Amino acid sequence: MCGRFTLTVADLAALAREWAAEVDAALAARWRPRFNVAPGDPHPVLRGRGGARRLEAAAFGLAGPGGKLLLNARVEGAAGRPAFREAWAARRAAVPADGFYEWEGPAADRRPSWLHPRAGGTLLLAALCGDAPGGGPAFAILTTAANAEVGRLHDRMPLLVPPALLDAWLDGPPPALPAPADGVLAVRPVSPRVNSPANDDAACLAPPPEPLQRALF
Repeated sequence: MCGRFTLTVADLAALAREWAAEVDAALAARWRPRFNVAPGDPHPVLRGRGGARRLEAAAFGLAGPGGKLLLNARVEGAAGRPAFREAWAARRAAVPADGFYEWEGPAADRRPSWLHPRAGGTLLLAALCGDAPGGGPAFAILTTAANAEVGRLHDRMPLLVPPALLDAWLDGPPPALPAPADGVLAVRPVSPRVNSPANDDAACLAPPPEPLQRALF
C-alpha cells in the first residue's frame, strides 16, 4: 500500500540531472518540496521514450470503474487486469520519492511513520500511467509484498525500480523487478499532522509528541 509519500528535494532540475532526464522548464519552475503528496495531487514521474528519459507531471491516481480512484496496483496481477493491462505493456513509469508513509493504531488514533532510504537519496517507485478522473495524465503505484521494515506496519509496500533496470522498465518489454531487500529502509514515527492531506510542510516530518513516542516504542 502506498497512499502518501514525500519528495523533499528543493531543486527538481538537479534531480532530473541525477537521473539523466529532461524536465519541462515550467514544471521545474513550479516545483516546491513536497512533504505529504496525497491522492489527486500532481507529481513528477519519470517516463522513457526511445532511450531518452523525461520528468513529466501527472496526477496521483488513475480513473477506475465507477469513478473509483486507483492509487495502487498489485504487481502480481497487474499485467492481466483490464484496468492496468495496457499501461503494463506500454505506459510504465518511475515515481521519484524520498520516503513514504504508513500508519498503525485504531482508526480514531492513526499514528504515522515515515519510511525512507537508510543511506539517503531518492527511491524510484514503479508505476503505471493512464488517465486521471478529470482527464490528463495520471499514475498508480505498483505494490509488492512488504520487506522487514515495512512489514511491521503493513503487508504491502511500493515496488522499487533498481537504477540498473530503469531504462528497461521505462521502455520495452517489462523486466522482472526484484523484491525490495530488507535493510534498505529506515522507519521513524512522525507528526500526526501527516494525517491531514491539507498539511504539506516540513513539520510533517517532525517527531510526534513525546507521550505518543513512548506509546509507539
